[in-house]
Amino acid sequence: MFTDLRIPAGRRPMTDNEARIAAAIGLAISLLFLVAIFEEYSARKLSIFFFILFWVPMLVLHEFGHALAAHLVGWRVREIVIGFGRTLWQWQIGATRIRVKLAPLEGYVLPAPADGSRVRSKSALIYAAGPGAEFLLLLILVLLFGWDTVFNQSNEVGLIALKSLAVVIIVGGGFNLLPFRTEGAVSDGLGILCSPFLSDEAVEMRLLTFDVRAIEKQIETGEATAALTAIERLRDRYPDNLWLQIKQAETLSLAGRSDDARRLVREQLRADDLPDNIRREWLKCQADIELNTSDPDYLVLDLAMQAAFRITPDAGDLTALRGASFVLRHRTEEGGNMLAEAWRKNDPAADDSMMLAYLAIAAHRAGNSQAAAHFRESFEAVNRRARLQQLVDKLT
Repeated sequence: MFTDLRIPAGRRPMTDNEARIAAAIGLAISLLFLVAIFEEYSARKLSIFFFILFWVPMLVLHEFGHALAAHLVGWRVREIVIGFGRTLWQWQIGATRIRVKLAPLEGYVLPAPADGSRVRSKSALIYAAGPGAEFLLLLILVLLFGWDTVFNQSNEVGLIALKSLAVVIIVGGGFNLLPFRTEGAVSDGLGILCSPFLSDEAVEMRLLTFDVRAIEKQIETGEATAALTAIERLRDRYPDNLWLQIKQAETLSLAGRSDDARRLVREQLRADDLPDNIRREWLKCQADIELNTSDPDYLVLDLAMQAAFRITPDAGDLTALRGASFVLRHRTEEGGNMLAEAWRKNDPAADDSMMLAYLAIAAHRAGNSQAAAHFRESFEAVNRRARLQQLVDKLT
């Protein structure tokens, strides 16, 4: 039953009290670690301590290496993130947002080109600058202290610290240079290899990074008309950009021009040679328009969902859309269970805010006030869209 679903605490921002508890636990673990080191003291045991100690500074150096390279080649940096999990601190420096998260084991930088000149080569350079900054520091250490001093074994605490720093650089920088893909991202190594072969559309999306964020912000705050104006202006420059085309249709619907949105989608779906992956995105857009309009055509929505599922049968984002549409039609338990299934699939393409909003509505309609309150609390912690907030306020 969907009302049994519990949203992990990691999906919500950390409260002040939780931050204090996490700090206390971290301090306790650190003290136990120090006791283990000094109980039967051996200087070499300190290498573990120094490895952990140096990891975060090297992570910061790595990410700021990316950011500095982006700045030097004339790109703008939208965001620098240190760690993953809940955001502990964040601040804005000019156009760049810096966020520090709970677990500082990894990070990323979101740069955007200012123009279309040499985007592919500059992208490769920016990817290389992260591990490059670390290995540059290693080179400086070797030049200052000598190879033997940095890498030979020693019982002197200072030399153990120096060697531990070198190991952190080799492990962290070397690992990032391996070519691999993670959920929604690529390693620096794969980024370097793929950058020369970026498609024209990928280059366009990098050029649009700041515009995309501005448009998304306008949509979040309910400024659909302003967002639509910005999209139409950008479409004059990038007429074939898929993201802009789909976002234009979605925003037309949010601006109260559902018929225009439907017409745009139908025009795109008439093409016989549309690749399956692009057709699937237009079908999802068609369903999303019907979900968000005040006069939904559920037959169109269901047909769009069926066609999209034939292309990607197990997609979590489509399951979430279908579940939300069932909740709107008062098929509460069926829709709620679909939304819970979609949540458990953890599909990055699925909309967390939308799922939590409709889970809250479904739980409210099912008469489960405890589950409704839980889903609403989780929704309000992650939601940034005025329209969804209004929907939850109205229906719960």
